[in-house]
Amino acid sequence: MTLEEKLLEILKRSASAEAVDWLEKECSAQRAEFVQRSFYYAFSGVSRRFNKKGGLEVVDEDANDLATEAAGFTLEGWDEFRLGRVILLLVLGEQPEEIFSETLGKLLDTADLREQAAIYSALPLLPRGEKLVEMVRDGLRTNIVDVFDSIALGNPYPAEHFSDDAWNQMVLKVLFISRPLYKIVGIDERNNADLVEALSNLAHERWAAGRWVSPELWRSCQGLLSDQIVEDLKRLVESDEPGQREAVALLVAEDGEDDRLKEVQEKVSTLIEEVKAGTLTWDRVGCDFGKDRFSVFDDKQSDTK
Repeated sequence: MTLEEKLLEILKRSASAEAVDWLEKECSAQRAEFVQRSFYYAFSGVSRRFNKKGGLEVVDEDANDLATEAAGFTLEGWDEFRLGRVILLLVLGEQPEEIFSETLGKLLDTADLREQAAIYSALPLLPRGEKLVEMVRDGLRTNIVDVFDSIALGNPYPAEHFSDDAWNQMVLKVLFISRPLYKIVGIDERNNADLVEALSNLAHERWAAGRWVSPELWRSCQGLLSDQIVEDLKRLVESDEPGQREAVALLVAEDGEDDRLKEVQEKVSTLIEEVKAGTLTWDRVGCDFGKDRFSVFDDKQSDTK
């Protein structure tokens, strides 16, 4: 089964047979002879045929199959609109490079919010990803939460293609606008010393302003515990804010030979046992101690498309 067939199979579980039949015919027509203008009409036409509030039925087998296409790729939070448009974008991805790049650029220039989210969500499944980095970084400047999330969360594209500088800026913005860090694909694999320094600086700025510091902020410090981070942990271990001591335990659980951490480890010994037992994880910290803080910094959506 091809990727397109798999996605159509998922779409058929919730969408009307008439809508799916229209989409399959559009894909076949564009594959037989790609016409830019008619592709634009089809991409926009998804909104007239599918349910904008229609959720998807995704089973474990689907998730496993999709992960073979792009590790970390997920349909979580998608609706019929997004999936229908992504299926069309797979056809665009088959076109020659010049046609692909020109069409994708024009499509993004005129796209509404839902269409933008679909385009960014499709990137891990499209070819020539290395040539789209600047376009994606521009997308991260948005003030629209769903568009931002379509790039930063549940999307393996940044982890695969971003430089450390681009990656670090994205992680910092996720924290700055209070989005769930644990949903970033590759968050543990892409940590780096520059990011650790920036995270500590961000924490100190927030402390100085009397603002909340997400316990998820410390996740990317794993394995890179500078002297400054150790001092930060000594402060955190005395905190009564939910999640902070858990973050400390996760960071120091495996560093029993580091003399700098002895005092801190003793104060979170019970939590360290939870880490070793697998019951305390970074994802749990994000889910349990961050969800009430996750914000929608500008959730203006188009209800017509």
